[in-house]
Amino acid sequence: MAGKPVTALYDYQLAMLHPMCRSAPAQAAELLRRIGATRIDTAIAQKRWFYGEATNNFRSIDEYVTAWGAATSGWSEHHDGREIRYARWDLSFWSGLQVEFMELHRGHNMVRRLLRRPELPPPRIDSVADLTPWSCTSGELRDSSVGPVEYVDGFGAAGDVVTFTATDPDTGCSQRYFAHIDWGLLQSVEPAPDWYVDG
Repeated sequence: MAGKPVTALYDYQLAMLHPMCRSAPAQAAELLRRIGATRIDTAIAQKRWFYGEATNNFRSIDEYVTAWGAATSGWSEHHDGREIRYARWDLSFWSGLQVEFMELHRGHNMVRRLLRRPELPPPRIDSVADLTPWSCTSGELRDSSVGPVEYVDGFGAAGDVVTFTATDPDTGCSQRYFAHIDWGLLQSVEPAPDWYVDG
């Protein structure tokens, strides 16, 4: 990676924020005001992350430590004679959340996910009314009482869309819902469209 550009953790969070300017505009606008950034800044950061930077192609936790500094926490586990390494960094844009990298095979395979800081309780999700923008991670939604959650194919780069059945708080009837997720964070929930329900 010598001589190649990298994305700082601050810029990584700007890249995360870019699609949220559309999917959760009120929350994104408030965050941009708080950090003194603009939507143009988020667009530049996203483009660098996906198209112009070496960081998106890192294959080891050590490379992220070099680019982002020491992880907030890190540890290793051994399964079937194979070492699996973990590292988490706090996200200043979302103070209760962390990004975790799991290195499955040293220097070859990385898995990234968004998690709540371990000392914080998970959000209480009793009904669809609790699923407000940025209220939970995709993992927390999957583990909540509104599941089971299933992925909806066909949305690609627009972000993940999952579906689940829950009680409509207004009618008391069972309703199929779509939940829109960007970078592992819930953005919005809406009734599933007729084409999906009817299909």
